[in-house]
Amino acid sequence: MTDDDAVPRLAQALFIDDSAAEIRLVTELLNRARVQFDGHWVSCGEDALSFLRHDPGFERAPAPDVIFLDLNLPRISGTKVLQTIQSDPDLSRIPVVILSGSDYEDDVNAAREQGAAHYVVKPLDYAKLAETVALIDTLRLEKTGTDWILRPAETVS
Repeated sequence: MTDDDAVPRLAQALFIDDSAAEIRLVTELLNRARVQFDGHWVSCGEDALSFLRHDPGFERAPAPDVIFLDLNLPRISGTKVLQTIQSDPDLSRIPVVILSGSDYEDDVNAAREQGAAHYVVKPLDYAKLAETVALIDTLRLEKTGTDWILRPAETVS
């Protein structure tokens, strides 16, 4: 098999949320929108940073192409996780989609000022979530039959 014959990989999505129900909802909504991806889940800010840094216990964690981040997390807040991601040159290239129950303009503006690519208010609906994912310029949605496959965008040198 040559490199030209290789099947492009699915995008790696990291979900950071302490609610398994919320993660199921997000993945179900993306699946309902027929978006395919490789998903990974951590339930607290501390594990999120360990995952991203490949700390012990996460040595084989893939580098995510997109991060879905809840702001209300145990131990280390989602806001602190976002600040840490944005202050690291290797991590700051990863688009972060905030999933929050707050629709206060100050919260939305603060998240954007801290580097969030998008801010989606819960409760979620699949059309809005799929639309948000489609807007992330480092990802591309590829149509295959009736499904959409989420892939990293081609890197142009």
